[in-house]
Amino acid sequence: MASVEKTYADAMFSLLQDEKADRTVFDTVLGQLRVVDESFKQTPDLYKLMNTPTISDDEKIGIVNAVFDGKVSDYVRNFLRLLAVKKRIGCYPRIVREFRKQYNEHFGLAEIVITSAMPISAEQRGRIVAKMATVIGTTQEKVVVSEKVEKDLIGGITVDYGNIRYDGSVKTRLGELAKDITGVVA
Repeated sequence: MASVEKTYADAMFSLLQDEKADRTVFDTVLGQLRVVDESFKQTPDLYKLMNTPTISDDEKIGIVNAVFDGKVSDYVRNFLRLLAVKKRIGCYPRIVREFRKQYNEHFGLAEIVITSAMPISAEQRGRIVAKMATVIGTTQEKVVVSEKVEKDLIGGITVDYGNIRYDGSVKTRLGELAKDITGVVA
């Protein structure tokens, strides 16, 4: 049995395919889904309001219209309305992740997440993409990069691809050194 997230992501993906949407439309929808997700993260009161059971469906649709009209496509706005009426806004972040997963599979993309202690340069990004394309067995054009900065890494980077993590962070190296020292002292 499919999860709620997969069911709704499948529905949006199928709709775009049925409409014979081109890659640009898929890109736009994915981008807008992510922007809405970020809006919910930055405005937790809006997210909480959309999940409040005492607010009527009509009021939730009004909120969606007021906040997102003219800012997102009809596809995304109608999708938000549907989720509001079906009381599934609480699943929204996971639905977006599932849609992005289907998008990547459909277009043959490999998504990696580079986490570093400070922003990396374009040259560093290019070297990482080239290396990961070789490791994954794809072209550099098919590697999609997301970047995060986490100061507690101290230095170095981690690269996540699916369930695999390549960890070259100073934080991890120091942790391993601490374990080694503890093992010797104990």
